[in-house]
Amino acid sequence: VYKRQLLDELAEVALPSVTHHLLRMLEMFIPLDPRGVFLRIGRIVRSGQRGGYQFESMAADLIVRLVERYLAEYRTLLQKDEDCRRTLLEVLDIFVQVGWPEVRRLTYRLDEIFR
Repeated sequence: VYKRQLLDELAEVALPSVTHHLLRMLEMFIPLDPRGVFLRIGRIVRSGQRGGYQFESMAADLIVRLVERYLAEYRTLLQKDEDCRRTLLEVLDIFVQVGWPEVRRLTYRLDEIFR
């Protein structure tokens, strides 16, 4: 099981490279705890925002991949869990605000959650 407290402490570092590595590591744990991992992704992205993570192209690519995975594999989680929906919108908004077109396109597909 991944060490949640350690991840939270590392997220506070707010360096883009650390943020990216944490998110890539969490990606492996999605099947073990989809809800917990998704909420932690949100916390890490919000922390990483202080260090400018949202300006990195690899960050936008990873966020799109993670969200698309959740839409494909855990849609009911996003449908039924208000905290996860809020986290989804917050994370996407962070990247839309800086103008990533692939994230903007993904936001237009959010109606998929409720299909």
